[in-house]
Amino acid sequence: FFGFNAIAVCYKNMGDQANAMKNFERALEFVDSPEERAKVLANIGNLYFSANKPQGALGFYKEAAAEFDRNPLYLILIARTFVVLGDQDRARKVLAAVDENYADLEKFERDDERGLGAYLTAYCYAGLNEEDKVFKYLENALKANPQRYVPKIENEIQDQKSLFYTLQGDPRLLTLINRYKGA
Repeated sequence: FFGFNAIAVCYKNMGDQANAMKNFERALEFVDSPEERAKVLANIGNLYFSANKPQGALGFYKEAAAEFDRNPLYLILIARTFVVLGDQDRARKVLAAVDENYADLEKFERDDERGLGAYLTAYCYAGLNEEDKVFKYLENALKANPQRYVPKIENEIQDQKSLFYTLQGDPRLLTLINRYKGA
């Protein structure tokens, strides 16, 4: 499972969707636990999401959440997809469940992923125009992994396609970034 999943992620990052899918499918043949199965299903969802096929991604994210419901990241991915699809009501419902289970997120994030759930949650709340929650979760992401998220946020606020673009020049964000810059 681990090898095929890792190879698939490499193919995805290289832009080779066909080989990524083949290797994700092979990884599914070797899973030993619901947690491993959920991870592969979420990765397949990410493959669809990055290919700008959010509806296809949504099914895999939902399946991952059903397979291993203890990891709130799968709910966050579902909420992000609803935001992208413009279904704000469903996104809010899913985010309410995320808020209830957010404390469990750290148990499932590997070192290189620390802060990912918080960052994606902030992104969802940006799409819902809930700035207080945006800043709460951005701070959580920055606390968890400032080396990754300071530059990422700085890039996102420059990108007109990003939901964080509207935060450009916001004094709260600048203060937050400066607090974690160089950490």
